[in-house]
Amino acid sequence: MQTKIKKRFKLTDTYILLIILFALFAFFSLVNRQFIAYNNISTMLKNMVLTGVLALGLTPLMIARGLDISFGNSISFTSVVMAVLFTVGGLNLWLSLVIGVLVATLIGFINGLLIEKFDLIPIILTLGTMAILQALALVVANTFTQTYSILMLTDQLYYFSTRTFLKIPLPLFVLIVFVAIFWFVLSKTKVGRTIYLIGANPKVAYLCGVKVTKVKILLYTFMGFIAGIGGVLIVALTGVGMSYHGSKLALPTLSAVLLGGISLMGGSGSVWGTLIGILIVTVIFNGLSVLNVPSYFIQLFQGLALITIVAAYEIRNKRALAF
Repeated sequence: MQTKIKKRFKLTDTYILLIILFALFAFFSLVNRQFIAYNNISTMLKNMVLTGVLALGLTPLMIARGLDISFGNSISFTSVVMAVLFTVGGLNLWLSLVIGVLVATLIGFINGLLIEKFDLIPIILTLGTMAILQALALVVANTFTQTYSILMLTDQLYYFSTRTFLKIPLPLFVLIVFVAIFWFVLSKTKVGRTIYLIGANPKVAYLCGVKVTKVKILLYTFMGFIAGIGGVLIVALTGVGMSYHGSKLALPTLSAVLLGGISLMGGSGSVWGTLIGILIVTVIFNGLSVLNVPSYFIQLFQGLALITIVAAYEIRNKRALAF
């Protein structure tokens, strides 16, 4: 006689986040029918691309116990550099974009090198980097144009930011490609397993032969590269390089990553969790905007949500360790 083993359904963090996402979507749809209009959904999806790409870049870094909060100001500086090279210097568009991405990548490398080689606290170092980059963005823009924003309008960038394929905004395909790449690397490759091992226990990873310092420097460098891609996206979507472009990106991006289950202590999290976190943050922001909630209240809500998310995860983790 065969014994049937019934598999118990386990309500994981991912399922809980999905329930929250569907509940929020249903709520805003019922409160205001404009929320589910095609134009609003299309705009919402296009607007989440930048935050999504940045959140995905942060995912492996934070899994490995790293942290970078300077990416927003790196985007500001990068966008200004691109615009100055193209508009003021007359450089080729694609070369201007590539140089901007390389500059951001170099910034990420410097962050990683200083943090790992001198054992500096990531949040302190990148906070300092954030202030420096903001100042540099203002100086460069004001030096060349006496303004804080520089036009960078081209047919190629306009086409990319406004066209759709199968009624899906073209920028969204960038996010889809990045999701596929990050998922594959983190879940199917040795690199991904190494990142999780470092996050779980750096000492054990070192004893296993992992070059922890080198890997983490590479992760910071890669985060710089992602910030450079963010600079390209924001210039394409807005048509300008501006000194304050990325100044408000840190809060929603970190909220999405933490909401998705990435622990500040490292070693846990997934691309799918991050993606759902991005969608939740985007739906909340867009839903409140559709309801004409003032922007300062939305920012207040984002701050409270971030505190609540971090507190909830940390309390649960401490209780789990206690048992």
